[in-house]
Amino acid sequence: MKKIILVILLSLSFNSIIFAGTEKELSDNGVLYFKQGHYQQAVDTFSKLIELAPDNADAYKNRGVSRMKQEKFELAIQDFEKAKELFPELRWLHSNLGVAWFYKKEYEKAIENYDIEIKMFPENHVAYFNRALCLAEIGRNKEALDDLSQALKLKPAFYWAMCYKADLLAQEGEDIKAIETYEAAIKQDPLNSYATDKLVQLKQKVKEKESLELTQDEPEVKLEVKAEVKSQLNEGYALQTGAFLNQENAITMKTRLINNGLDSRILVLQDTKERIWYLVRTGDYPDKTAAQKSRLSLKEELGIKSVIRPFGSW
Repeated sequence: MKKIILVILLSLSFNSIIFAGTEKELSDNGVLYFKQGHYQQAVDTFSKLIELAPDNADAYKNRGVSRMKQEKFELAIQDFEKAKELFPELRWLHSNLGVAWFYKKEYEKAIENYDIEIKMFPENHVAYFNRALCLAEIGRNKEALDDLSQALKLKPAFYWAMCYKADLLAQEGEDIKAIETYEAAIKQDPLNSYATDKLVQLKQKVKEKESLELTQDEPEVKLEVKAEVKSQLNEGYALQTGAFLNQENAITMKTRLINNGLDSRILVLQDTKERIWYLVRTGDYPDKTAAQKSRLSLKEELGIKSVIRPFGSW
């Protein structure tokens, strides 16, 4: 995601350049070639403009941007540094330097340039966003989240800032906040699949985490079986609400019973084919009549079908 966003932002970094005659024509042609994806032609055109006007900071900056599209980051940085020498206050210059250093994985240098850009142009929401990407790369997630919040404060409809903020929140274990942020991004741009896909993945992760926690909370199987065998002396009965080969399904059934105020337990059985079964049972009834009454009530009130089983019997 990050590389795509940074490249998109590069195309926005051209300033409006007003010259006379040949200079304006070269500038316009260079921008046109860039927009058409003809990056070498853009480089050649801006080079001609530099020959004609060697003090033109915009020409160096624009050639640098074109070279970044070619992944010639060292040459791009040289162009940006020359532009900075000619015109240190040039808008987007330090942001573009930040992008170049980002691609070279020099994140501290990238952050230094974004610091300058933000100090000069504090309303630049893109600079906050790009600095957040760099901060996250070196593990400074809290600062990155602060930058993303500031980017969204400046531009509330910034879809990618929402997405990356949700990514970082998920990394930090803030699942609920991450889900809410992905949902906000989807509302902002329902046709973009990034937030939708990430939301599905996160919800599945949360579901698996909850299932794991439930599994870890399960009492030892031997204790469950002993309790049933001990009650056999009273010739009691229980209702069996399911027999599952999948343990998660058994846990789901047990949780449903407990949430409706019913006791529940899982017994484990290995059959003659060496398959492991998970049996979900509820209740402790002195006779079949009492068990049958509860069986009917369970079906009517919760829609759960069950069978009556004597204690100590599979």
